[in-house]
Amino acid sequence: MKSQSAPLRGPVIADTPGQWGYVFNNLDAAASFTYQHTTVCFFGHTHVPMVFIRDENVRRERVEHVRIEPAKKYFINMGSVGQPRDGNWRAAYCIYDTENNLVQQFRVKYDLAAVQKKIAEAGLPRLLAERLAIGR
Repeated sequence: MKSQSAPLRGPVIADTPGQWGYVFNNLDAAASFTYQHTTVCFFGHTHVPMVFIRDENVRRERVEHVRIEPAKKYFINMGSVGQPRDGNWRAAYCIYDTENNLVQQFRVKYDLAAVQKKIAEAGLPRLLAERLAIGR
């Protein structure tokens, strides 16, 4: 988010997600930062939690919490609630605490067997149910 007055507080200004592709590495992230007009931007599609930070360079970090600093930009994927791809089957989500400039990742267990059963009953590909257990 970008602020009109105080750092990291204020109205949300839209970025241009139509310009972005899949982001898996620093080069992909560097291209996306070109179109990012906010300090913090959340993205998805890869199902892999990762944080890209741009200051003098672009770097990737795998962290459970990120302290947001006004002089940097952050491109954050906190993973997947379903169909994770990072080897951890638990649902992933994050909370962005704008008062304390902190993004925290959380994982939560769920009834994996029940979800796998519902996937099969819905007639979806068996692979989608099986891969949940290994997070890939």
